[in-house]
Amino acid sequence: MSESNSKIVEIDNGELIYYTELEKHINTLSGKFQEKSVIKQSVYDDIIKCLLLSKDKPLTLFSSQFIFWVKKHFIITKIAAADIACCIKSKKPICIYEMFYNVIREAHTTISHGGRDKTMHELNSHYSWIPRFAVEIFLKQCISCQTRKPLKQHVVTKPIISLGVMTRLQIDLIDMRTRPDVLNSSITYNWILHCIDHFSKFTWAYPLQNKTAVDVALKLRELFFVFGPPRILHSDNGREFVASVIYELKELFPDMIFIRGRPRHPQSQGCIERANGVLCDALGKWMSINTSSHWSNGLLPVVYGINTRLSVVTKTTPYQVMFGQAPRSDSDFWTLVKENKVIDEEDLPTPIADLNDDNMMNNKNDDFNVGAENIDEDIIQLVQQLSDDAVANSLVDISLPHSSSVKSQQTKHDLIRKVATDNYLNVANKKMKLYQDSIINETEKLNLNDCVGVKINTVDRTNTDAKLLPCLIIEKIEKDEKITFKLACQYGKLENTYSVEHLIDLKMACPKELKQIIIDDLKDITFIEACKLYVRASTTGKTCDCKGKCATKQCSCKKMGVYCSTKCHSKRGGCTNMGE
Repeated sequence: MSESNSKIVEIDNGELIYYTELEKHINTLSGKFQEKSVIKQSVYDDIIKCLLLSKDKPLTLFSSQFIFWVKKHFIITKIAAADIACCIKSKKPICIYEMFYNVIREAHTTISHGGRDKTMHELNSHYSWIPRFAVEIFLKQCISCQTRKPLKQHVVTKPIISLGVMTRLQIDLIDMRTRPDVLNSSITYNWILHCIDHFSKFTWAYPLQNKTAVDVALKLRELFFVFGPPRILHSDNGREFVASVIYELKELFPDMIFIRGRPRHPQSQGCIERANGVLCDALGKWMSINTSSHWSNGLLPVVYGINTRLSVVTKTTPYQVMFGQAPRSDSDFWTLVKENKVIDEEDLPTPIADLNDDNMMNNKNDDFNVGAENIDEDIIQLVQQLSDDAVANSLVDISLPHSSSVKSQQTKHDLIRKVATDNYLNVANKKMKLYQDSIINETEKLNLNDCVGVKINTVDRTNTDAKLLPCLIIEKIEKDEKITFKLACQYGKLENTYSVEHLIDLKMACPKELKQIIIDDLKDITFIEACKLYVRASTTGKTCDCKGKCATKQCSCKKMGVYCSTKCHSKRGGCTNMGE
């Protein structure tokens, strides 16, 4: 099912939209503040009359409450032989309601489109009685500000669900070139290869001199031969991860599946991206405490600390999920050995580590039973329906704990992983519910002909260009209980459809070029092409994609007498039309 519209889009002028939205906001205020939140022309005239009335004349024209309010807040000032009502505190003239749009627009332009606070400061230096909400509503209409404002994730990110240890391994590179670790003249580390198991949160980190595919493949080979290969290897689209040497790993481990995140979409690598920040923060603290600049020496102790601390997702440590036990160095047995300074094996005390293991088994049994009562069948259905990892479902038994398939006796490691799985599913269920509710709420806000913005990637724009591509919703498509939107910009219809998490509401900041467009006359265009045209429209309205050196008038930029920009054939050098 879909809705579409091929008519000419007509949108009211900005001033009318502004006062419509302003009235809506004023009507939401309590009756006590509605009349006095802004001062309209009629009220302003009454204020002038009230202030000009002499004391010996009867004050029957106005109520005593109004007179008290006027005398408390306003005074008369002569400006160019005219009586002007001013605020008694700031001594600034009152700005009436009917002048808000023009006054705020002028102040906002004067300060080079500064934010709310800067605009308010400029207004307060000349006028009084302009409420903050009036400025906020105006800023929502400013196209230049709305398409360049910092982008925030307005929709909860859809969680990735991968059950089982080494089911999905996410990998990424951390750039340390701004703080290279120089061990000697021949060894300088500039990168960190960071790997994390999505289920257990177990982490590996390796220092690298270069981020070449050969170095990355060597470390991954080392990891896989010790811990075994993952079923899914998840990386971004970096060239070091898509090189042939990486794919040669598949010859060694043919059952391993390679998955790359969507181009220019770091959210698909959310787990490893967050873990990068955690690792860098912990590494910085280690360097500060140990007064060392050699971060490569701190990788092992820092990673060990991360792996042996509690995970909020599994409610246990990654180390225990991976190995089925706490680190042996934490056992009371080794504390006794250290206190008694035991050296010979014959002098070792009676091992109490086994006793600790038995206690742990009992505790895990209790934890398992408690966790089992809290697992809802909806969680299991959720994983079966929404998990993007079909392999995980075949590897891990996710049946309910009270099912007959659960064995009466389980090892300690089985219980630890079962409790971790239950907690993992609980967290995944909460995140998925938040995601679904967020999608429904945001989708209901958007309708046909609404103006929305789509994020322009940094590689497709310069620092001064807009961050959003303004588009109109021309079709609303519902398929398999999912709603997507077909969009059109001033240069054509975008080929792909977009879900609500990729759209930013720009209803109050629709550009002039989109106010009147004939949808049926537009041709299909790719999103990247539309972005290039949008950021260069102020110059030529076109970009070139020449294969040569742009030396002849076959180049559209050369033909129009303008230089090529970074948006023209950006990945190819040798252009002779770039200027000096």
